[in-house]
Amino acid sequence: MQERGYVLVVQLGGTACNKFVHTLRQFQWEVGLCRSPEGVLARLRSEPADVVVLRGMDENLTELIAALRRAAPTCSVVWQSPDDMPQARIAALDAGAHVCVPAQANIPEWDAVLRNLIRCQHSATDAMPRWRVDGRARMLAGPAGERLPLTNTERAFFVSLLNAPHQCLPREGFFPDAARDPMDGARRVDVLVSRLRSKARRLNIDLPVLAVRGWGYMLMPQGAAGLGAAGQD
Repeated sequence: MQERGYVLVVQLGGTACNKFVHTLRQFQWEVGLCRSPEGVLARLRSEPADVVVLRGMDENLTELIAALRRAAPTCSVVWQSPDDMPQARIAALDAGAHVCVPAQANIPEWDAVLRNLIRCQHSATDAMPRWRVDGRARMLAGPAGERLPLTNTERAFFVSLLNAPHQCLPREGFFPDAARDPMDGARRVDVLVSRLRSKARRLNIDLPVLAVRGWGYMLMPQGAAGLGAAGQD
């Protein structure tokens, strides 16, 4: 079983993270670095991560953790406090953090924590196969072994759908920064889905996207293969 993944490290309160990132990479982790809470939330809208690591202190820490859990429900959240702060750790766990790592933790301990989180994610996936975005391979991976290559824009589209299970997202909401006219954004996502369907057909894949007439798109419910075209405009 693959016990490595993509870790997004977030620098809080000016905490130095470059050495930490470099050393994790030596342990065969793929690592990205964000220097602000705003940066990680924006990045997660288009870039799937297996684990987000928060290092340092921020006055809005619990709000940030809750926002991360909402933005990326399948991503694990870890916080490392700069000092021994039991009440802050309790608050972080109550806000949704999966693990709080002590300030003195060394890299082998970090490696063990991260590998355990990846194992837990894989166990959940094995229990209930699902679609997911493989950010490293730039693929949409399906429960039956489907592999659909994705462009960066297509990847962002699927990350939005996967982060909002059982929800229909409006057409104009997928790429709010792409155009000043919301209708331009709506037309852009319609074209994107049309191209995805053509690509999926060439690979004999049932695209797990359901179009809701007059509104937008949602991820197809598990086990509803073959309904991807239902309700399309």
